[in-house]
Amino acid sequence: MTTAVAPRAATAQRGARARVTSLERSRVAGVLRGAACIAFVALIVLSPLRARITLQSRPTLPVYGDYTDFLLFWSDIAEIAVLALWGAAIAIEHRRIRFRPRFLSWPAVALLAVAWLGVAFSVDPPLAAYSALRLTASAALALYVVNEIHSLAQIVLPAALMVAVQAVAGIGQVIGQRSLGLGGLGEAVLSPSMPVSVVTAGDGTRVLRAYGLSDHPNILGGVLAIAVLLIAGVAATRTARTSPWRTVAVALGAAALFLTFSRGAWIALVVGLVVLAGMLALDHNRAVLRRLAALCGCGLLVAAPFVLPYQAAVAARTDQSPSNATEHRSVDERVALSEATTRILAAHPLLGTGAGTLPVAMRNAEPAFQYTYQPSSVVLLDVTTETGLIGGAAYLVVLVAPWLALWRRRSRWTPELAVASAALAAVTVVGLFDYYTWSYSAGRIWAWLVLGLWIVTYRRATSDVRDAD
Repeated sequence: MTTAVAPRAATAQRGARARVTSLERSRVAGVLRGAACIAFVALIVLSPLRARITLQSRPTLPVYGDYTDFLLFWSDIAEIAVLALWGAAIAIEHRRIRFRPRFLSWPAVALLAVAWLGVAFSVDPPLAAYSALRLTASAALALYVVNEIHSLAQIVLPAALMVAVQAVAGIGQVIGQRSLGLGGLGEAVLSPSMPVSVVTAGDGTRVLRAYGLSDHPNILGGVLAIAVLLIAGVAATRTARTSPWRTVAVALGAAALFLTFSRGAWIALVVGLVVLAGMLALDHNRAVLRRLAALCGCGLLVAAPFVLPYQAAVAARTDQSPSNATEHRSVDERVALSEATTRILAAHPLLGTGAGTLPVAMRNAEPAFQYTYQPSSVVLLDVTTETGLIGGAAYLVVLVAPWLALWRRRSRWTPELAVASAALAAVTVVGLFDYYTWSYSAGRIWAWLVLGLWIVTYRRATSDVRDAD
């Protein structure tokens, strides 16, 4: 009897120790996930900031240094913290990571694979490896969102904080026509007389565009368009009364977006609103549509006072006639960059020039190029040129697959899915007019963040459909 009881007691003790250990591991993992969530909030707030640490200066004149230097943005530090803390929590709990839906995970993996494979054959292998690493981190961020974010409402507050900070800075810059002395936060030194982004009116007046704390008005405009869509969409889909701070964020964001004078961002916002309103109308969500219209009205009301003082700048940005020399040159430059990029693609069709190396490849291929060495304004063309035809095909699938899936499951649309789809539409449109969703930290963060959010809402809307994963 005694010998039989002893093994049972030992087994019970081992089981108790295992339960205690499991509970401790769960508590530690919970703390790590909470810390990752805090870092994620910081990432969203810091995402547009130009503030950075130069890890290694790699001058390749006359290519702009930001294309070749190894930089660590403040947002990168937050992103690293998110991924490190979340990875540690996953490892402690031995949790499985969700990689579905497959129609997006497989092309994303293919894109990363060819980006890394092309490093050895790149025109600048160290730069290609650095860019592939950053691309991998962005994809991992989307994976974090898919696994840890359960509702769009979770990102509204940090997005609103980001919009408020950037909007106040951007509006102040345009009103004062100068920088605000926030260089410690990465603000560029700004003045209409300096070689910065301005709008040249018909009478020759140079109007400074809103930079906020970002690298360029186009980047600020795109980020604001995406964030405003998410904030307004979530606010409109809530059954309770819209919180005043959401309305303020939408209104400030709309005004600052207008003052960036970014045509691509303007179009992205309009297309996003059309997608959102269209999906809501087809789903017969009239109450949500009314709340959305009210929020849009607030945005227009706050932006309206800026229209008259800057009508000359608006006219210049919307005038595409040959008589508008500045805007006509901008169009010519975009065409020349696309043509040069196409020629480079023809010379490197298999694995491309290497991720992030297009400006360097352009300098090597065309030393007498009359414009600034930079990627073309069409992201798909840039991706294909840097990662080859396979990478371009994978990226094209990532762009198109969500819309095909939406059409197939149109009977399962929800207001939340409509909001995420509107933001995704804005990201897609931005990628037709500018390259920062691929080549710049701020744009890349929001592109992959929105893709992750779309997956979250799509899975929730189609959770009982067998092939939703």
